[in-house]
Amino acid sequence: MTLTNQTSLKSKLIIYLGLFFLFQLAMSSAYAANHSRKENELLVTPKRCVALRKGQTCYQQVTFKWHQEELGDYCLVELSELRNVECWTQVNNAEFSFDFQSDSTRHYALRKSKQNNNIATVIITVSWVFESSKRPKSRWKLF
Repeated sequence: MTLTNQTSLKSKLIIYLGLFFLFQLAMSSAYAANHSRKENELLVTPKRCVALRKGQTCYQQVTFKWHQEELGDYCLVELSELRNVECWTQVNNAEFSFDFQSDSTRHYALRKSKQNNNIATVIITVSWVFESSKRPKSRWKLF
């Protein structure tokens, strides 16, 4: 190869590498913008608990994760009974796991401590495999 061909090849390589890195930078910025934490975020996993038959209690380990912009005192509240599941002091995020036990869908909210307004809410849906037994149980037996 001649010296001008080598210089031209190096120039093209530098241009392609520069374009590649610019593309990578743009893609990582777009990813960060789409996957950044949201203000007032409350997540639960899993979101559904499945029992065998309708009316049976569903048992499952669930995990709540939340994030807020400002430090503060927060509580996770079960809304149907208005009871605090867990509270935290001077934090802006937390993760909490517990044994979910219910025969119906439950709604949860993140609230500032000693306040009644919901910052964020989430639902754990209880569903079942079978609606119910089609024939009623008979208490009489005929021989």
